This record gives sequence, structure tokens and C-alpha cells, in this order.
Amino acid sequence: MDGTGAGKRTVDALMSQTAALGVWGCGHIGASAMYHFSRQGVRCVGYDIAASRVQEIREGRFLTTDIVPTGHVREENPNVTATTNWRDMVTNQVVVHLVAVPTERGAEPSSAALEDVIPLICEVIRQSDTVGIVPAVIIESTIQPTWIDTVVLPKLLASGVHPGVAVLVGAAPRRDWFSGSEHNLENLPRIVGGSSDEATDLMVALYSLVCREIVPARDAYHAAFTKVIENLIRFQGLALGNTLSLAFPQYDMTHVLSLASTKWNIPLYHPSMGIGGHCIPLAPRYALAEGGLDNPYLGTVRDAVQLNDGYFSHLYAVRLRELLKDCRSIVILGLAYTADAKMHKLSPALDALDCLRDTPRLRLHDPYYSADDIEDICGVATLEFPRDLSDCDGIILVTPHTAYRQAGVESIVRPGTVIVDNFGAWRDRTFAPSVRYHEVGRRYLEDARDAIRYPETSSSAS
Repeated sequence: MDGTGAGKRTVDALMSQTAALGVWGCGHIGASAMYHFSRQGVRCVGYDIAASRVQEIREGRFLTTDIVPTGHVREENPNVTATTNWRDMVTNQVVVHLVAVPTERGAEPSSAALEDVIPLICEVIRQSDTVGIVPAVIIESTIQPTWIDTVVLPKLLASGVHPGVAVLVGAAPRRDWFSGSEHNLENLPRIVGGSSDEATDLMVALYSLVCREIVPARDAYHAAFTKVIENLIRFQGLALGNTLSLAFPQYDMTHVLSLASTKWNIPLYHPSMGIGGHCIPLAPRYALAEGGLDNPYLGTVRDAVQLNDGYFSHLYAVRLRELLKDCRSIVILGLAYTADAKMHKLSPALDALDCLRDTPRLRLHDPYYSADDIEDICGVATLEFPRDLSDCDGIILVTPHTAYRQAGVESIVRPGTVIVDNFGAWRDRTFAPSVRYHEVGRRYLEDARDAIRYPETSSSAS
């Protein structure tokens, strides 16, 4: 930590609460940042255009799922407030502005929200009395590194807020996950990089309040690109696993990949119904935009993106259509793209819905979404889990939520039902002999569970 410069002055002001930390965008990234900094005594002010999200923050609901014990408190937090009026940032003496706005639209990167919010931050900086402290703007959202030059810096200069003089600029992309205690903001090494040494020093001092290990990057560009590349590497591995399961149907590829992962330098990849989420499937698109869509060295990335677009439809055509052809009442279990969270960005469940629309009775259930949510997002009805499984002759288990993994479904699933299990959550269940169980990536549809005779390392959702 910088003991004499901008970092110490800023942190001292935050810890004494004579100044505040402002968060622009109160989604999962922004809300969890406020939660962790507020626990250290930092006064935090969040801005979001969604009144419902602001109200949740005011009530102490920092994340959209109750399953995360470190991200949800039922009582109000005196160190946190939120507003839909960006001018409230002025009266709160914000000296550090964390930008956590969405940087994608659908499946494509988009700098639109960033372009909208930077001028507002500039106006707050111009109107605020920061008591001799140079304010900082830190991008926590995933961005293309060139957006620093094409969006952030030009917007600052156009507003008369000169980088390095009137404001310090940096990037500190989030790489933590929101459920569980192992891969959280506190435990994972935090990459930070500024547009100057002074900016980097400030970021090291600031994030040391909540992160155990800080790793300074060469500059803001390299810090921002690290998030893109590490997710791209993950995406390529997952996409390869899915490709292999289609390319070699004569093999139980889930078993092969599990065996391969016993080598010290090979991760465990489980074939799936598709790669969903905010980060991993978008990373190759950021990389392609940064490197140029016609970059000859990114051909494998382009191919992987093309494969993953609507991947469930490929899987359905090659492996699942014959299995599900006689099913008249199908339920998709899980709208979220990952377990125990209310997040459905690019979820394979959405692609599954499109593929199965002609099913006479098609329903969807997710414990984190209400019936109204499901109707609004998916246009189908829900059911009561697990009771109504007895009314289904087809079950597509997309998301291994705890509620699904712990439920005693064996006595409810009726004989003759077809089960397609994305990640093997019900692999060890003993169903009626006529139940047709298939785990994605397995070789045999009828007796997939018998193909593996020894316990495997449990796999996690992509």
C-alpha cells in the first residue's frame, strides 16, 4: 500500500467517512462491491436506473439470490444507500467511482451504458468538493481494452475532466463468483491497473481493504484484457468438450474427459447443453472485437462462437431428438445458467425452449423464478416441484440447483419417463427400470449410468 500518496489519502478519507465510494450500476458486481466495502466501514452510494434494484439495496438485499450468505443481509446497512438520481452522488462527497454497468446487449459487447454513465460521473466530479483528493474512476465491468481510449478518456476530456490531473483512471475487472466462500471477492487475487503509477497505487490501497491479494498489472489496458483472456481460455475448453461429445458419439466422452482431468494440468470439462452466462460466452466476442473480426489467428475462436450459438439445437438434432420424440409433456428444470443463482443470461434453457416449442405440453421450473417471471421471460407455465414431475414423460434437467439435487424424485418420476441430465446431478439415483436416463456426453442413451463403474469427481456447471 502506498503510505504517503494518493492511495493513503483516499483510503483515510473513506475510512473516516468524510468521503464516500460511489458505485455506478447496482447489479451483482456493483451490489457485491458495496457489500464488501461497507463491511470494512466504507460509506457506499450506489446508482442504478432500476428503481426495484435500488429498493432492494436499501432493504439490504445485495444480490438477487438468498443462497449467498455473504451477499445478503436482512437488516438495513447504515453504510450503504442507493439512488436513481445520480445527482445524489454530489452531496455524498464521492471520491472513488466504481463503474459496474452492463457492457453487453444480448450476446454482443456494447459500450452504450459506459458511454452514458461517464459524462454523469464527470458532472459529479466537477460539482463535488473532494477535499484535496484527486477522484478516481475505476472500471470493474468487463470491457474491450480499447474502450479506454475510444470511450472513457474521450468522454472525460470532452467534459473538461483531464485524466491524470483532475481524475485518476484504472481497471479492476471482477473475476470472482457469487455463490460459495471459495472463489469470492475476498479470496481471489485481484488484478488492478491504472493509467498512471499514481492510479495503480491508489487501486492497490483501495482494494487491499477487501481483497487479500492484489496483483498490479502493467497498466489499465492489460488489467482489462486479463479478464477477457482468462474467460476466453475457459470458453475454448468448454466448447472443445462439447465438440468432442458430438464428434465421437461412439465414446462416453464425459468419462474420457473425467479421466483426462486426473492429469495435473488439465481441468475437468463436462459436455453440456451449451455455455451460458454473462462472462464466459461473451469473452470470445470481446477478443474478436479487440483483435479484429478478420484476424487470421482467431479462426478457432470464431468457430467456437459459431458452435455455441444455439448449441442445444445441435445437440438435439444429433443426440436428443430420437430420445424425446414420443414425449408429450416435458418440463425444463432450471432457467438460470448456473446453480443456485437467479441469472439466466444466455442460458441453454432458453435454447431448449425454442427447440421444444412444438411439445404439446411444455413447462419450465426454477426455484429462483416466480410463475410470473417464467411466463414473462419464457412464455410458458411452470409446475409444482417435485410433485408435478409425475405428470411429465420428459424431464430436461438443465441447472443443478441444490433444490433439484436434494429432492427425492425417484418415487415421483413415473415409469417410462425420459430424463436428460445436463451435468449428472441425478447420476446416482435409482429410478424405475423403464425410466430412460441420459447424462449429456455419455455414450449410451438407455444405460448411461452403467457406463461408469467407479465414482467420478463431481463436475460443476459452466
